[in-house]
Amino acid sequence: MSEATPLLELENLSITFATPGGPVYAVSDVSLSVERGKALGIVGESGSGKSVTMKAVMDLLPSTATIGGQATFDGTDVLTMPSSRRKHFYGVDVAMVFQNPMTSLNPVKRIDAQMTEGMRYHRDLSKNDAKKRAIELLELVRLPDAPGRMRQYPHELSGGMRQRVVIAMALANDPSLLIADEPTTALDVTVQRDILNLLDNLRTDLNMALILISHDLGVVRDRTDDVVVMYGGRVMESAQTEDLFADTRHPYARALQLSIPDISKPRGQRLDPIPGSPPDLSSPLTGCPFAPRCTFAQDDCHSTLPVATPVGDGSHTFSCLHPLGQEATV
Repeated sequence: MSEATPLLELENLSITFATPGGPVYAVSDVSLSVERGKALGIVGESGSGKSVTMKAVMDLLPSTATIGGQATFDGTDVLTMPSSRRKHFYGVDVAMVFQNPMTSLNPVKRIDAQMTEGMRYHRDLSKNDAKKRAIELLELVRLPDAPGRMRQYPHELSGGMRQRVVIAMALANDPSLLIADEPTTALDVTVQRDILNLLDNLRTDLNMALILISHDLGVVRDRTDDVVVMYGGRVMESAQTEDLFADTRHPYARALQLSIPDISKPRGQRLDPIPGSPPDLSSPLTGCPFAPRCTFAQDDCHSTLPVATPVGDGSHTFSCLHPLGQEATV
């Protein structure tokens, strides 16, 4: 990571959920940051803690969650923010786009009502001014026939159109940070590319920070400045995107790279899946969470929890007792 002042910075963030079967240690000691105008990718398998981490920032976790550590946005501690500040922080300073646009939109309300509601509340706009602004936003995200779409219901739009509406809603109050949580999961491949390109272009045009959450390293490779690889609720590796691919140190990050489909491989060649299952987080980890699935694991990997180790100037870190060397570069 660079030395510029972060817009959002998490320090040793930990999240524990109380359940009937006991506590679940969903996130442990996660530290990351993103600067204004930059893009950060958070990558890992389902259950790695990526979405939960960002939902803590957005105050979207249930009452069963206990949060420790710090989350600072532009110098303000988000976790201790008074309620009077919160109602004009979420959706204004920071906004979030979720994976399934159909569940993000109210099925019984027209697009115009959903587009204008937040603007009228946060910006005190008149009904007509809010509608004009909504049409401008729909045009900004390149939704065809924006004025006509305003009178439609979500079910009348395609999946790609609905996701564009959700992105437009997230941009309604000019956020400094946009969090996109698997924003293309329910979309076909060509629409996925368009949505990801749209987010990247909006970040550049609006000088907005972007956090892109994905299970696919291939998605973030050409669209982010930095990448954080998570597994078992912990950060396995963190680096500038180019450095991560050029000098991969953690076996899990390497395994994610190998699982990316490669069209240059001979037809019929099988992908390289990661064997095994994610760890059980119902008890604190005593060793590396990836050790049971790691082909490079040694005895100490199962008993010693690795700490973040810097590479070079410290912008690249990894948490592994037996890291990969230059032979693992892509």
